[in-house]
Amino acid sequence: MGRTVLGAGAVLAVLAAWEVLARTGAFPPGSIPPASTVLAEFVRQLGVAAFWAAAWNTVSVALLGLLLIVLVASPLALLIGLVRPVQESTWFLLEFLKPIPPVALIPLGLLLWGPSPGMKLFLIVMGAIWPLLTQLIYGIKEINGVGAEMARSYRLGWWLTTSRLVFPSVLPFALTGLRISASIAIVVAVVTEMIGGAAGLGQNIVVAQSAGALAEMYALIIATGLLGLLINAGFRAVQKPLLFWHPSVRQEGNL
Repeated sequence: MGRTVLGAGAVLAVLAAWEVLARTGAFPPGSIPPASTVLAEFVRQLGVAAFWAAAWNTVSVALLGLLLIVLVASPLALLIGLVRPVQESTWFLLEFLKPIPPVALIPLGLLLWGPSPGMKLFLIVMGAIWPLLTQLIYGIKEINGVGAEMARSYRLGWWLTTSRLVFPSVLPFALTGLRISASIAIVVAVVTEMIGGAAGLGQNIVVAQSAGALAEMYALIIATGLLGLLINAGFRAVQKPLLFWHPSVRQEGNL
């Protein structure tokens, strides 16, 4: 409760400072409107059908990309984590691909699919797969220890080993990686829409900036931030009941 109050207080303080600085002319003229103007425009956008259509264009492709990431990363992590030759033969390729920013692949996506959801989906998968894949590999490697030896010694069988050892070992890593990948998927979707011209909140931000509608532009930027916040909160809400036994969740509950 205390953390929520402090967080709300910090947000209100930032908005108040923004309002005062904009009203007193501390910002360059015509660059940043007052916070009250932007918030009023944000509320107005909530009643505009085009805003919700753009938000859906962004969220739907990001969620589809996240589903593809899960389908690709899960078997790949199993191969890399359990099969030594696969791990040795793929580490260079993975380390080469991970640092490539998705923005650098926009020209390739435009050549292959044009400014379409397919282009956006490709860039989301390329940009957001790495946190989940890395966390899954770490989780699978956690299994290869004393617990695995004990399961073999007691001959627990496939079901008990999977439900009592493999699943609890991998789940914390998987949920952490999935939450990070989801946040990155939203970021990549918005940036791709801004630069690549695909439909969504990012494209609306660029259109508003080009038209000089600064209040609308900042309102849409706030909307993208709130969207990421909601997705992160959703994953945290799912994580708590699934990981009620994990030390990280128990410690968070005691704060």
